[in-house]
Amino acid sequence: MRRTSLISLMPIAALTALCGLALAGCGTERAADATARTEVDQVRAGSSASATPRPDPADDESGDSEFLAFMMLLNTVVEPCAPELETAVPPEDSEAMEELPSDAPLPDELPLPDEPPPTSEPRDPEEARQEIELSPVEKCEARRHTSRISKALAAGSADPAPQDVAAVLRKLGYIEERIDGPQRARGGVEFTLDLRVMGGSLCLSGTTTGTKTTIEPYGADVEVACTQVRR
Repeated sequence: MRRTSLISLMPIAALTALCGLALAGCGTERAADATARTEVDQVRAGSSASATPRPDPADDESGDSEFLAFMMLLNTVVEPCAPELETAVPPEDSEAMEELPSDAPLPDELPLPDEPPPTSEPRDPEEARQEIELSPVEKCEARRHTSRISKALAAGSADPAPQDVAAVLRKLGYIEERIDGPQRARGGVEFTLDLRVMGGSLCLSGTTTGTKTTIEPYGADVEVACTQVRR
């Protein structure tokens, strides 16, 4: 069964807010690490206590900044596609909501959705591997990612090596943990991008020879990797 991704209903402001919260949380953790290191430094000379080595805070800060930049990139790419969200709510429903007074009493009992019958059977692994239909916003977003990637690869080497393609993708702002490959295959260089955030399902599968780049968007369940989808 196909499903429509939640990203089609998620306002762009929510993605920006999430980035801010992630950055604030990371700052709090780094402050706690700094306090702990200060306490270790205050141990008396000659004490047998030894401090456990901690990772360099600069490494964490670099990773946090890189992921935040990646999130902001996705926000920038999808933002022009936001007007398509207006079609998600029929006009007649919007007018009905506006006519309802804010102090109108709620009904005594609200109908509850029917619950699915309980089952002890685990989910079929093959079901999670099925391709998911992309939402209108994700299709728009995919076109914009495809355009910027194709232009960048066309401006590069005429016969790029996998490391050349990887360098182009990284320069465009796609982070390493969301890139599968690149690797040589079928006379070119193949790569896969995982762009799933905020409940989204967007993946991109690309092949480039330097002079020609083909990128296909598709949807993937969050339970599997983009490369595991049966298409």
